[in-house]
Amino acid sequence: MRSPPKPTALVTGATGFIGSRLCQRLVAQGWHVRATVRATSQVQRLSDLGIELVPCDLVTSALPAPALADLEAVFHIAGLTTSANLKRLLEVNAQGTGNLVDGLLASAARPVVVSVSSIAASGPGRKPQIRTAAEPPKPVSRYGRSKLQGERELQRLARHCPVSIVRPGLVFGPGDREGYRIVQAIAKTGLHFSPGWRSPPLSVIYVDDLVEILLRIFLQGRRIDDPAKPLSDQGLYIAGRPDAYPTYRQWGQMLATAMGRGVWVVPVPPVVARVVGWIAEQMKNGAFHTDKIREALVSSWAYQDPNLIADLEFTFSDPLESQLQQTIAWYREQGWLAWK
Repeated sequence: MRSPPKPTALVTGATGFIGSRLCQRLVAQGWHVRATVRATSQVQRLSDLGIELVPCDLVTSALPAPALADLEAVFHIAGLTTSANLKRLLEVNAQGTGNLVDGLLASAARPVVVSVSSIAASGPGRKPQIRTAAEPPKPVSRYGRSKLQGERELQRLARHCPVSIVRPGLVFGPGDREGYRIVQAIAKTGLHFSPGWRSPPLSVIYVDDLVEILLRIFLQGRRIDDPAKPLSDQGLYIAGRPDAYPTYRQWGQMLATAMGRGVWVVPVPPVVARVVGWIAEQMKNGAFHTDKIREALVSSWAYQDPNLIADLEFTFSDPLESQLQQTIAWYREQGWLAWK
């Protein structure tokens, strides 16, 4: 007797931090997974999982028609998370999303589309305010504006197939190379530099929690039903813990505790932080530039979304401290941390 065919999902950004974790989960749940990959992508781990590779750079082209056959889900994770170049951010985060949308619109495929954006698209709040997805977006960074533009591209799909968007806060966990930069600096120097005199509270989420939220949104999330309505009214979720809003200073201290060592938090005056960010930008430092400083000097990134429970019945099970310990343990297992 033949076994029923596996459901098929397409994942963009599958070689990245969140995308690779999502692919592992989908395969474990019995999905057939297709992944878009560029010529420079490291694909060995995807191949080892039996994932079908789809050569495609969404910045320059739409998806090939065969990649859209028999799809039940599209998880759009691909994006550029850090750059000082607004043009490049828009190319990847807006134009790339637009090309994905154009490919779907030109096809007969009607998959559920779940796209990962960022709370940078929402913009910061004011202390002690905790913002929600219902509030109009006010991005303060180039990155945030590019992600918001990508969301508007997705709205064009509203009458073609079901679409939902999730804006995560700071995502951490095993495989996080951006977060590792902070961990590595603390491990090597015992210092944690924090821009500004006042450090904003953060919304944070463990990568496996985010993956679970994405899967639940696929199954039972609300959708964008009208491309003319504001996104804040439909099909939009914020992903972050509702029980912990560590400041960036506290984040460094919590990472140090998870490593079992001390740390000296060094506040950097705003003027100095802006100058250092500008210099790094002129030196083409890809990870550190004025856009990051702009996001670091706001009042608050604290968000809460009651719809995670109301719509998705999702709750955060593990304490934040335990998830940080799991992250540090993974870095050590990979040989990334010399500190014992």
